[in-house]
Amino acid sequence: MQIKYCLPIIKNTKNEILEAIHANINDYHYFEVWVDYVNDLNNKFVEELREFLDEKLIIVFRRQNLETIHLELDKRLKIIDMLDEAQSLIDLDVLTQEDELNHIRDHKLEINTIVSYHNYQMTPEDNILKEIIDTMDEYKPAVYKIATMCTNHKDAIRLLQLLTELKERNSKYILLGMGEFGVATRIFGTLWGNEMIFAPKVLTEQSAPGQLTKDQLEIIFNELKG
Repeated sequence: MQIKYCLPIIKNTKNEILEAIHANINDYHYFEVWVDYVNDLNNKFVEELREFLDEKLIIVFRRQNLETIHLELDKRLKIIDMLDEAQSLIDLDVLTQEDELNHIRDHKLEINTIVSYHNYQMTPEDNILKEIIDTMDEYKPAVYKIATMCTNHKDAIRLLQLLTELKERNSKYILLGMGEFGVATRIFGTLWGNEMIFAPKVLTEQSAPGQLTKDQLEIIFNELKG
């Protein structure tokens, strides 16, 4: 089994982002760039990232805790248009980024989407999660992503159960629990087929609560291999 590590990058300048990418280019399969935090963002920089990283690039417009996105919608849509027929991925939240998702669908753009759902407070009941998956289906995602706060062990188990259901459908997926109780989903979710595992270099660079560093994960997975 190949474990695909993704480096989340939340930086304020283009130079900081490029430094992080170049320093880790041989150690990660994906680089998740949170472009709404970039002070000097422009289309040329996005094009540079796309050309250099190709299928390793994941663009995120979202902000942590689903705070309001600063980048205007028309600028976000222009960036989306740049990814048409590219190998790069873009992560769009199914409940808060309908404009972007509808733009891709209505214009029949060929874009590799991670259609995602995030809840930083709780893990909804199973019927709600299944309704969210049904909504995601409408956008034909390349990858389904669910990331919710686990407030107890049962939440983590329910997320892993949903993972197995997506696996049985032959869908590509990322099912992750946030917080202390969600750590188990990051381990078993990876072992059970998550497309990638988000792994910062240091804990202070987490993009979501509960993430483990790449070094920590490698120790765990090496131990499990025996």
